[in-house]
Amino acid sequence: MKKSKQAIYLLLIFTTLMDIILLCYITFYPTSLQFSRAVFSFDLILCIVLWIEFIYSYKHSNDKRKYLEDNFLSIIGMLPVDFVFLRALRLIKLFHLIRVYVLSKDDEELISNFLRRTYLDKIIVIAILFIFICTVLIRVVDSNINNIHTAVWYIIVSMTSTGYGDIVPATTSGYVIGAVAMIGGIMIFSTITAVISSIYVSKISRHNHDSLESKIDDLTAEIDALNKKIDELKKDKKEN
Repeated sequence: MKKSKQAIYLLLIFTTLMDIILLCYITFYPTSLQFSRAVFSFDLILCIVLWIEFIYSYKHSNDKRKYLEDNFLSIIGMLPVDFVFLRALRLIKLFHLIRVYVLSKDDEELISNFLRRTYLDKIIVIAILFIFICTVLIRVVDSNINNIHTAVWYIIVSMTSTGYGDIVPATTSGYVIGAVAMIGGIMIFSTITAVISSIYVSKISRHNHDSLESKIDDLTAEIDALNKKIDELKKDKKEN
């Protein structure tokens, strides 16, 4: 049963990834009406399948309220809406599927504890939403950024503090959103860097702890051997 569950989620991950790629393609590149309709049909079918998976998982969850709270954003990511900004939220559903697939493996407890300790899954979701919101805002308020391609590029460049200077806002609101994207990007990427660093630090600490325990065990064994030898010498002395 566990293997079949992993296979199903692996298939959902693959199809969702393909759906996101196709939606991005028809969003950023001119395509024929027939191809666009085929992509939207595929997207609709996938959303129906994702809703079936969602309802099934909800019915079999132990804490239904917590399940809804944890998957609230995934619901938005399953809406088959022909709106460019909402399509990006399909990434949240993809990340949720990857998380479920990883947690279904044998090291579920270890990974679950890691996510609970580092909040890495929540950080990635926040990063996706942050990019999404900033892209929508800059596209709406700034006349110099007149298409979605430019808006996404500007926000990503601002968040990474690259500053190519090829795109400059024309309004005060645009500058404010750019500044927010810079500050938010610094906070998000520094947090992710800290999480990655904590992984390596915990590995080193665990290795040192295991090494120290091994040395303590060796010393304990040597002490036990010495105590045994001393007892034997005392016994021999009494007999003599």
